[in-house]
Amino acid sequence: MTTATVPAVLSRDDLRRLAPSVFASRPWHGMSGRYRMVPTIEVVDILRDRGFFPVKAQQSRTRIPEKGDFTRHLIRFRHADHLEALAIGQETPELVLTNSHDGTSAYRFMAGIFRLVCGNGLTVQSADFGSISVRHSGGGDFHERIVDATYRVAEETPRALEKIAVWKQIGLTPPQQRAFAAAASELKPNPSITPSHLLIPRRMEDDRPDLWHTLNRVQENVIKGDLRAINAGGRRIRTRPIRSVDADLRINRALWRLAEEMAKLAGAAP
Repeated sequence: MTTATVPAVLSRDDLRRLAPSVFASRPWHGMSGRYRMVPTIEVVDILRDRGFFPVKAQQSRTRIPEKGDFTRHLIRFRHADHLEALAIGQETPELVLTNSHDGTSAYRFMAGIFRLVCGNGLTVQSADFGSISVRHSGGGDFHERIVDATYRVAEETPRALEKIAVWKQIGLTPPQQRAFAAAASELKPNPSITPSHLLIPRRMEDDRPDLWHTLNRVQENVIKGDLRAINAGGRRIRTRPIRSVDADLRINRALWRLAEEMAKLAGAAP
């Protein structure tokens, strides 16, 4: 299947609906006097002016009354150069921004990879390609620090795409695929879910033995959930999707590192 899809750029109303904490105008009342408030929507506007547009947003839940407008949130951006239609299975770079106004996160910029099939999006994390943080310290150079962080991440993203090209050429044996899935299962332990569950393809195009498609099968099954199994008590269960920003980032970044290690074991690290 080769049909293409153009990503929908999120409007202000979309952002407010998906992640209302993006619009917080004051910090959570538990913050210290050293905290300098810069609403995330101002950062969104800075990035828009530089050609980066939001295409996905989410925020963490909280059980603390009235804290929902300040919790950690995540926005994925694409540059105007990458807003063209994508073919099924095509990868494109993204900029991932996380922040909160409750003291749990600085502005953090990371590279992301979106693949038009599952719609999840990976977050890149490796020993030589990490994230860049901008503290809530305000100051006249805040705008410049945001722009600098953005472009430092964007300039490194092609390296992630180069790794993907290599991983598509690394064929994994069935035992290697199971070993990868077994390591991934430790990121979200469930005694009823076996490594084989995580390797189940959700579409014919993903039923390939190379490292990249193995990673994508596992990632989609972990993040989206909806895997069916029988627990120790004989009851049918269905796994839940990942909705927490923290868990989404932790699992995606760990899966990327696992893929890097598997590439080394296969003797084909870029």
